[in-house]
Amino acid sequence: MKFMKIIFRPSLIVVRGLGLLFWMTVIFFFSSLPGSENQFEPTLIYYMERKGAHVLEYAVLMFLAVRFVRVIFPLKSFKNILLGAGVFSLLYGVSDELHQLFVPYRGAKVSDVLIDGSGILLAGAFIFLMSYIHHKNSRKI
Repeated sequence: MKFMKIIFRPSLIVVRGLGLLFWMTVIFFFSSLPGSENQFEPTLIYYMERKGAHVLEYAVLMFLAVRFVRVIFPLKSFKNILLGAGVFSLLYGVSDELHQLFVPYRGAKVSDVLIDGSGILLAGAFIFLMSYIHHKNSRKI
């Protein structure tokens, strides 16, 4: 059995925690902006841009959450770290949609939570794949 040396690094926890908190604040800020009071039929480009922003912002949130959870729980399996960070990110997406119920001319949509979830899944799959490739290549040496 391999011995793992774990070093408690509070500065790393603070830096990664602040990065995660900053990104959560960015998401909160953008979802606090009032919607348009004028009804209009969005174009496909407009729709793709808005939903693409959801995917991207929650993919970044997942990446930052994984980095934070990994430093908080260094002995947990990588799958559990991904799962914990994914659940955290998705719950933040749900709370963000509920928050939008109180923003003028905005509303909560289950479809937006699903789109947020797709960004979380894409980031989680990418992180898992990169980790797998890294570990596979490091065993060859």
